[in-house]
Amino acid sequence: MDHIVVIANPVASQFTGGSHRDVMAQLSKTQSVEAIWPSSATEATAAAADATSKASIVVAMGGDGMVHHVSQGLVGTETALGIIPAGTTNVVARLLQIPSRPVKAARLIARSEGTTTIGVARMTLRRGTTETTHYGVFACGLGLDAEVVVKADSDPYRKYRFGSIHYARTAIGVGVRTFPSRRPHLSVTTDGQMMEATTALIQFRDVYSYFGKMPLRLSRRRPAPMTVLVMERLRRHRIPQITINVLAGRELESVKGIEVWLRVERVEVRADPPVAVQADGESLGMVDQATVDWFPDSLRVVGGQSAL
Repeated sequence: MDHIVVIANPVASQFTGGSHRDVMAQLSKTQSVEAIWPSSATEATAAAADATSKASIVVAMGGDGMVHHVSQGLVGTETALGIIPAGTTNVVARLLQIPSRPVKAARLIARSEGTTTIGVARMTLRRGTTETTHYGVFACGLGLDAEVVVKADSDPYRKYRFGSIHYARTAIGVGVRTFPSRRPHLSVTTDGQMMEATTALIQFRDVYSYFGKMPLRLSRRRPAPMTVLVMERLRRHRIPQITINVLAGRELESVKGIEVWLRVERVEVRADPPVAVQADGESLGMVDQATVDWFPDSLRVVGGQSAL
């Protein structure tokens, strides 16, 4: 199939009409190209899934949110994901070493002679009798980081205007004002390990971050396939140490009250009351139960040198 579908988010912070026209012109030099303008995240995923019957590549033009939503429709198919970064942080594009300029990224896609297949985190989420499945491309978590996402999204102007700074300030605010009073209400389990906690972070890339270029290292070891950080409670007197470790790019396993589990293939979480959950910086709502397992070789990507 010599056809490319471009799914774009025109309200992404770095998106312009001119850059979209340039991208379409560059891609059309080698293949037929079709532009789609979804009006919601659900439409973006549906459009990507529909495009798998006619396109060899589906391009997400926008930020990490658009990459996340387009990927949901491509996991497990032969159609490859292309990325034109037009958001604030563009974590996946940076991990793939994709050029930050849209035309250069389009040229990379047009000239690419192959794809790389990567794994993703498959998330089975339950709330009452409802069960849904989602995929994390670079990050997922339950508790603290998910509540930061919800809070950051509640002020879209600051999110798009200040990006990573807004996320960082929101994280500090939630950590200082809200979370210290939170008692453990999650039961987090994996092979031979269990802990009552308030937060579970799952890392399956070299960095866990939607705070721009600031990485959050859960362990000094690379995740293989997943590393899980479980935090019992967030004590106020530990926040300075955690902040220093994050800013310095140090691992967090040395902080008291935090456990880091290595070589995890599957983790299960039960919550009472329900807990917030996120994937790739996108809020997925509140859940009673969650299962996160590693789904290897499930997403084709085109362009760049993969660090995923």
